[in-house]
Amino acid sequence: MRVAFDGDAVLFSDESERIFKTHGLDKFFEHEKEHENKLLDHGPLKGFLEALGKLQKKFYEKGHRLDCPIRTYLVTARSAASSGIRALKTLRAWGLETDEALFLAGAPKGPMLEKIRPHIYFDDQMFHVEGAAEMGTIAAHVPYGIAQKHPHKKDSSKSK
Repeated sequence: MRVAFDGDAVLFSDESERIFKTHGLDKFFEHEKEHENKLLDHGPLKGFLEALGKLQKKFYEKGHRLDCPIRTYLVTARSAASSGIRALKTLRAWGLETDEALFLAGAPKGPMLEKIRPHIYFDDQMFHVEGAAEMGTIAAHVPYGIAQKHPHKKDSSKSK
């Protein structure tokens, strides 16, 4: 079973997303740099990732890591070089990990989801849920955070 998660407003709170939506990309990068060593608060699906991680560890403890039928993915619009560091530090501090962390730097998520073929993908923005569905991925909308008040515009090409 392959499960993919967006980061902000899904695994993490929408704190950083709020900065991006209300103040723009430059302020977002500034905020992330200033708070690089401050953990993000948890989002609505952190507990689900924890539960999947506990199941995975049962395989790992028996020396069957490669046989584990569960794989988890972080698929985020964040950039690995700038704003992704905080996300990774937060996951590590929580004692959580994903099998893969994909930092798309604003690129569309659909093509990457098509490659990893998750059985389900969770995102707070309908734009990304619809994009995943167009690529044949089952996606679930997580109705949480500021993105519910400020929907994504298709003509916006800015990345965080």
